[in-house]
Amino acid sequence: MTTIISKNKQINKFLQGERNLVLPFDLAFKESSAEDGDNFHCVEVLRLLPAKRLVLKASKDDQNVVIKIFVAAQKGEHEYKKELRGHSFATASGVNVPRLISSHANPSEDYGLVYEFLDDAKSFGDEEIRNKKENITKLFKMMVKLHEYGIYQHDIHLDNILFKDNTLFLIDFGSVLCKNEDKPLSKRVSLKNLAKLVAEFPPLEQGQLIQLLSFYYQLRQWEWNNEELSLFVKILKSAWQKRRRDFLKKCFRNCTMTIYGRDFSREYAFRREFLQNIPIDKFNNIDQIMSEGEILKSGNSVTVVRVTIDGIEIVIKRYNIKSVWHFLRRCLRASRAAISWKNANLLEFISLPALKPLGFIERRVGWFRHTAYFMSEYQDAEELLGVYQRREPTDSELDQINNIFLSLQSCQISHGDFKAQNLLINAQGKISLIDLDSMKQHKSDKAFQRAFDKDKNRFIRNWQDTKIKQIFTELIC
Repeated sequence: MTTIISKNKQINKFLQGERNLVLPFDLAFKESSAEDGDNFHCVEVLRLLPAKRLVLKASKDDQNVVIKIFVAAQKGEHEYKKELRGHSFATASGVNVPRLISSHANPSEDYGLVYEFLDDAKSFGDEEIRNKKENITKLFKMMVKLHEYGIYQHDIHLDNILFKDNTLFLIDFGSVLCKNEDKPLSKRVSLKNLAKLVAEFPPLEQGQLIQLLSFYYQLRQWEWNNEELSLFVKILKSAWQKRRRDFLKKCFRNCTMTIYGRDFSREYAFRREFLQNIPIDKFNNIDQIMSEGEILKSGNSVTVVRVTIDGIEIVIKRYNIKSVWHFLRRCLRASRAAISWKNANLLEFISLPALKPLGFIERRVGWFRHTAYFMSEYQDAEELLGVYQRREPTDSELDQINNIFLSLQSCQISHGDFKAQNLLINAQGKISLIDLDSMKQHKSDKAFQRAFDKDKNRFIRNWQDTKIKQIFTELIC
């Protein structure tokens, strides 16, 4: 019999396109002709696409569940059926999935699914989990089961794979697609899907997965050789580049990660989580905010200030316009604040340590840009140059510096100003890269190598102490 979602203020807010729901609240699925139904106490929003899809953590009778609600007006019936079909396919393939507890349909408004909640489960993206060889072999086994059954998850990523009690579980079934049920996928489709998964790992870890790829081939009873290795690396490179492009687009549009806007007088983007408790209008007077902060650097080109906003310490870097000629040279180019915003997000994307980006603002007159501001987290840290004038680097710090260069090399990124003052080290010995407005991604191998050699030479020139210079020369050259 048709079921309906009993209405409350929070569900109505979601249906009307609002993001901010007040928790906790109660939700009931009930038969259209019945007084009682399935009542749930909702305690957390796991995912929210306003007026489209809502995923909640809830409880009923001391059991935790996940509730997915699809809005009928936004292809809800189609998404609901895709999710049910995907769960059925994944179950039939033999992979572990959360139990489907109930399904509810109200074609005029909403569709709902209730799954068991996997208590204490962690995402496979957790560094401690994904870096264990035995877990990678379990991951490949799961992929083999899917591919041998003729299905694959189109939106495969590490948060869609949960780890609980030494077991992997697949979640999010709306993107599970079937070529031919119970008939193995072709090698081409299998490798493209596998490459999409491997591309979800940080660049330095992708090589480790490739080394274990022979295990997947063995389970599929395929021959593994250098030709197959070259084929997979080519497919992986394409998958990685697409994933990187898609991520960078999110930095300049409204999405779950970003609040973005542009009008005649300004362009801006902020991390949505940063603005959760801070009204965006507060940044209309950003120069006033800076005037109340602690100046870290003051020059003709840039002014850097440490400020506290609603208890949150941040760094604001203002890129100044020095003269009319300076304005004319820069007004039609992307501002250095926007470039820093993009590059800081890119470094976070490839798991390279940098100060967390929080937002940027460009002041404009139509198409013409002038003063711009880049905001990042504040970290109590020292410049690397000053620290290593007092002592030698530790083995852990040398590993971090080596990994920074390896990560940049694997992604063909040059920093552009690799002086030791642009590397910070905090009290825990964590090293971060700053000053990213000269950073550049290179398409040409030759152009990258030329720029990367300059970065290495610039870093080596920092050190007057012969012993430290020799340590770093051996490390990176």
